[in-house]
Amino acid sequence: MKTRIIIPARLKSKRFPNKLIKNLKGKSIIEHVCLHAKKLNCDSLIVATDNIEIKKLIDNLNIDTYLSKKQCSNGTERIADLCKKRNFNKNDIIINVQGDELNFPVNGINKMIHSLKKSKEEKMTTVIVESGNKNHYFNKDYVKVITDINNNALCFSRLPLPFNSPSNYLIHLGLYGYKVSLLNKYSSFKKSTYENKENLEQLRFLFNNVQIECIKLKKHNSISINSPNDLKLAQKLI
Repeated sequence: MKTRIIIPARLKSKRFPNKLIKNLKGKSIIEHVCLHAKKLNCDSLIVATDNIEIKKLIDNLNIDTYLSKKQCSNGTERIADLCKKRNFNKNDIIINVQGDELNFPVNGINKMIHSLKKSKEEKMTTVIVESGNKNHYFNKDYVKVITDINNNALCFSRLPLPFNSPSNYLIHLGLYGYKVSLLNKYSSFKKSTYENKENLEQLRFLFNNVQIECIKLKKHNSISINSPNDLKLAQKLI
C-alpha cells in the first residue's frame, strides 16, 4: 500500500479561466499548491493535467506530471485515468488535492490518510470546516455540507442547505481521499442530475451509495481560488 498525492490541474476553468497560471507573489497558483504539497509525507506526488503550459511549470519544480489526452469532466476522472495508465495497486491510497486549493490544511490530509489506512471499508474521505461567514454562506463558490451523527456526508450543495444558518454551517474543502479500487469503479458509476446541476464530482459517490467520511477541522487558512476576488484575498495568505 502506497500513499500518492495527485493534483488535478485543468487550465480552462469555466468560472475563472486560466486561474491556475495566474501570478501570486512571483509564482503561479498551481506552483504554490504543488510546493505546499511537498510538505506531505507520501510515496509520490503527481500533477495530472491536460495542458502543456502547466506541465512545463511543474517540470521546473522537479515534480512528476501526467499529461492526459482523455477528455475528463472532473479531477476524479482524470486521476482515475492516471491510476489505470500507471497500473497502481488497488490498495494504494490516493489523495486528490484540487489545483486551486491554496494553503490547504496538511493536518487534515494526514487525518484522511490515517483513516484510509486503518479502514477495511470502501469509502471516500474529505475535509470540512465550521464557518460563520455570511458572505460565503450565500456564495455558490463555497460548497456547503450536511453530515450524519458519524460525520458521514448526507448532502453537498453550492446553495444554502436546510437546517443550516449563516452563522453556523459546514464548508467543504477541495480535498478527496480514496483507494485505487474505488477509483476504478468511478467511470462505471451512474451520474445524477444533482451532479450535473451542482457541478460537484463527490455527488457521484453519494448517488452510488459510497460512504463519504468528513474529517472536521475547527479552523483552517486555505482558500479555493474561484474568482479574481479570491486571488486578491489570497495575497494575505501567501
